[in-house]
Amino acid sequence: MPSTDPVVDAAVRDLLDRWGQPAAAFCASGGAALEAALEVLEVGAGAEVVVPDVGCHSVAAAVVRVGAVPVFVGVGEGLTLHPPDVAAACSARTRAVIAVHQYGLPCDVPGIVAAVPRDVAVIEDVAQTWGSTTRGVPAGSTGTLTVTSFGPSKPVALGAGGALLGPADLVSGAVARGDTSDRHRPRPPSPARFPAPLYPLLPAAVAEADRQLASRRAAVERFTGGDLARHFRLPGLLPGSSAGWTRVPLYPARSATPHHLAQLTDALGAAQRMHPRPPSALPMFRGRDTRVVTGTRRPVEPLLVKIGRPS
Repeated sequence: MPSTDPVVDAAVRDLLDRWGQPAAAFCASGGAALEAALEVLEVGAGAEVVVPDVGCHSVAAAVVRVGAVPVFVGVGEGLTLHPPDVAAACSARTRAVIAVHQYGLPCDVPGIVAAVPRDVAVIEDVAQTWGSTTRGVPAGSTGTLTVTSFGPSKPVALGAGGALLGPADLVSGAVARGDTSDRHRPRPPSPARFPAPLYPLLPAAVAEADRQLASRRAAVERFTGGDLARHFRLPGLLPGSSAGWTRVPLYPARSATPHHLAQLTDALGAAQRMHPRPPSALPMFRGRDTRVVTGTRRPVEPLLVKIGRPS
């Protein structure tokens, strides 16, 4: 355990229970947790790692930093990796898949595990979710390893830090690993340990994450029961699954007007268009060894709604 404070230790055990993993190694950031996960799985030079071609670039950047090749796979309306697309993207060089529960939407990790070869590890990224389930199973509990971030915009927000979760024999000592001498990478690995002064903040952050989750779900429920739901469609969820809705993706119908968009902002929160450039198109990956697989296409791009924080 990282602390001698029984309240903090109880909060750590709570995190492990909710994400369905037996042990945790706390580290400097979510990116550091991803690097550590790839390193303990011995994913390195020449190996391929499947990543979603949507959302934050830091997922693929961690792959590059350990010397591996990111394979960007397109996502459909669910904004998460689709098992058949992941299976099609795998090659003899594939060693891992990073399954991101994007915007709190449940990624079909059980389906991905069943779709890929047995020697391909699945890493769950739960940095953007809290309380999500996939086919009745908590997010984070199916993959070989789980990673998260405690950054200021994340559901469990401490302002900094991250964690690698999984079997004790894999995660124990993982944060101390990493080669900081290789300056040819975009930046050297960051195996720095979790800032100790943040540990006492964990119990309150977990309680706040629960409060925010309840507030977001209530807001989405009000939306689905109102007239605006005729003009903006939520992505469908897998049977027996639930979303944490850290952002609410909404697909506008043809009937949606600027007036409806103003109503949406008043009802849920600020809405913005999804960034049109996927991570694979960013300059930081230009000239590097990457692969792009189209995958499932979205007929239209969603609006992303940030539900206002309750008072």
